[in-house]
Amino acid sequence: MCRITFQINRSDRRLTIMKILVVYDGTVHAKRALRYGISQCAEKGGEVMLLSVFDRGLFVDYEAGLAAEDRARQEFLLRVQEAKTLVQEERTLVNVRYITADGDPDTIAAQLAGSEGADLILAPPRSKGLVKTSPVPVQVIPGTILIPVDNACAAPGTVEYVAREAIATASEVVVLGIVPVHIYSSSEKKELAAVKKRTADCVRRTKKLIHERGIPVTDAIRAGFPDEEILKAADIHDASLIILPAGSAVPSELSKAASVLLDEPHRLRRTLFLVPAETTA
Repeated sequence: MCRITFQINRSDRRLTIMKILVVYDGTVHAKRALRYGISQCAEKGGEVMLLSVFDRGLFVDYEAGLAAEDRARQEFLLRVQEAKTLVQEERTLVNVRYITADGDPDTIAAQLAGSEGADLILAPPRSKGLVKTSPVPVQVIPGTILIPVDNACAAPGTVEYVAREAIATASEVVVLGIVPVHIYSSSEKKELAAVKKRTADCVRRTKKLIHERGIPVTDAIRAGFPDEEILKAADIHDASLIILPAGSAVPSELSKAASVLLDEPHRLRRTLFLVPAETTA
C-alpha cells in the first residue's frame, strides 16, 4: 500500500497530529463520517471532536409548541448517547471529545473549527454548505473524490488509495484529465495532440481500474492551467476530496498545481491529499 501524506492548508507544513471535527446528526452518513474520522486519527495521530447541535430554530412558530421541542430534545440526547456507544464499539485509543450546543449546526461547526484550531471538518451531506463558510477544509461524507491525472497516468498505488478512500466514505470518484495547453506553442500542435490522446487514454485506464473495484466513477477532461481547471471541476462535481501528486526533483504540472493550491488556501476550501511522487510514475 502506498504511503499517503495529508497536507493541511495552514503554514505549509505536513500534518502529523490531526484534529478532526465531526458534525454528527445521527444519520447513517454521520455515523460513517465518525468512523472514518476515528480511523484517520488512529492512523495519523490526533483527536476527534464530535459535535452534536440541537437546532432550536426548527421550532420557531411551530404550532405544536414546547411539547414538540421537548420531544425533539429527548431524541437529540438519545443521538448523542448513540454516538458515544458507537465510539465504544470502535474500541479505539483515539481521544474523542463530545461537544453539544444549541443553534444552527453549520454556523456553530464553522465557529468551533476556527476557535479550536481544527484541521478538518467531516460532515454529512446536509451540512455541505460548510464548504463555503468554514475556515478549514471540509470533507462531505459520502461525497465525491476528484483525482486529476495527466499524460503520465496514475500509478496502481494511487488507484488503490483512491479506492480505499471511496469505499471507506461511500463516495463516488471523478477521474479528471488535465491537459496543460499553456506550455505548448502554436508550432507544437502535434505534440499537444499527442498529449491530449495520451491523457484521454490515462483517464480511461484509471476509470476502468476504479470501476473494477465496484466504485461509481465518471470522467472529464479539461484544458488550461491545472490549478484553475481542478478548482472549476471541483465546483462542477461538488468534490469534497482532491488527490494530487506531491512535488519531486522534476515536478509535474499536477504537483505544481498542488503547490499553488496549498499556497492559496482561500481558493481551495477542500480537503487535499498529496501522494508521494514516487507512487505516480
